[in-house]
Amino acid sequence: MTSNNEGAFHRVGSLEVLRSGEPVRAKIGKLFLAAFLCEGKVIVTNGRCPHASGPIHEGEVCGKTLSCPWHGWSFDLETGECEEDPDLILERYEASVEGDDILVWL
Repeated sequence: MTSNNEGAFHRVGSLEVLRSGEPVRAKIGKLFLAAFLCEGKVIVTNGRCPHASGPIHEGEVCGKTLSCPWHGWSFDLETGECEEDPDLILERYEASVEGDDILVWL
C-alpha cells in the first residue's frame, strides 16, 4: 500500500466491519467514500448520492441494490446505475482487500 498520493491504494476501513453488516465511511483528501459488502464482494462508491448529495453510507442495501437515505433513489452496486434516472451513476472505485484492510485505488 502506498501513502496518500494520487494513483495509489488508500486504506478505507476494515473488512470485519463490513462483515458485521455495517457500511464503512471514509474520507481521503476531500473525497468521501462508502464501502459495502455486496453478495460477498467489497464495493467502494462515492460517499455522496449523485441525486442530492445524501450520505450514501446511511442507505439500505438489499441484495445488490442500495437505496439513498434521503429520497430513496436506488442504485445497482455492481454497475452504479440509478433505477429512477439512468443518467445518474453512483461512481465506483477499484477496491481490493489485504488481510482486514479495504483498499481503494485513487
